[in-house]
Amino acid sequence: MNDLTKLMMSEPEYEIPYRDPEKKELADVRKDRIEKSIKIIETALKPNRKACVAFSGGNDSSVLLDVIHKAGIKPDVIWVDTQMEYPKTEKHIENIVSGYGMNLHIAKSNRTPREQWASTGFPMLGKMAARIWMQKNRGKMGFCINVSECCRGIKIIPARFMTKRLGCSVQITGQRGSADDRVRGMRNVKDGNLYFQVKDKIWVANPLNGWTDAEINGYKEKYNLPEHPARERGAKTIGCIYCGGGSQYTNSGYRVLRKTWPEAWYKFMVTWEIGPVILALKYKIHLHHINNAIKEAGGLKYLAENRPWLFDFTRMKPILGYNK
Repeated sequence: MNDLTKLMMSEPEYEIPYRDPEKKELADVRKDRIEKSIKIIETALKPNRKACVAFSGGNDSSVLLDVIHKAGIKPDVIWVDTQMEYPKTEKHIENIVSGYGMNLHIAKSNRTPREQWASTGFPMLGKMAARIWMQKNRGKMGFCINVSECCRGIKIIPARFMTKRLGCSVQITGQRGSADDRVRGMRNVKDGNLYFQVKDKIWVANPLNGWTDAEINGYKEKYNLPEHPARERGAKTIGCIYCGGGSQYTNSGYRVLRKTWPEAWYKFMVTWEIGPVILALKYKIHLHHINNAIKEAGGLKYLAENRPWLFDFTRMKPILGYNK
């Protein structure tokens, strides 16, 4: 048994350090903050532009849709079925959209997630971290990672194709700039609240730019907006269940998925054979050597059933919490 196999067979489950339960931070959204968001929307609709909303069913897009409703606007709503959704997501979205009297349109990529990953790379480490990792490891590890292209291929392109199909020239999103991540924060500085996306020939408006997590939570609480049903399963974030953007942290999406929806976790790790990629990132060893060690340890199925915690994180010692 080689050293890597011994390591996998002896590694204990990572004990999550005790921390006081996180309190949801709530903040009243100032009236002028909402007015500014509505102003961005109204500006985006001039001159005579037809708009649609990119809607995911998560907290940000739920707040966005409510703000749009308060503005007295009824745009078309687009939800992209990424083929990586929690159960009941579609029904949840249908209920919200119909409640506002808006029309829902469902878009979908002509690629499966696996086809997308085979083409552009696996969605792991976060957008900026993945770019840095590829700069250092291109051609050295037997695989590629690329979160940005997964997002673009599976979500952004289908949504923008549907936007044009509906005759809309403006897409309104719930992105919040630096509150989302560093990449979006930098883009926000460069592009602002409303910009023309040259690549897709479409206007993009981000009315929630600058809103904080506390303001989003406070708004949801104040206006009693519906919660996504996956929260009841223990989901921390709503979106693509197989995104590894946070898998290096102690509230890793992979760890949460393993405990809340084991069937989907098993499909990803074993049926789709993505588990070895996670181990290659974690142990910083070429995928070929990882596969040999897995075979020596009894196979991927054996490890998933007997040592599932090995696939929780993409680093040996995960960072506490989740720092965007």
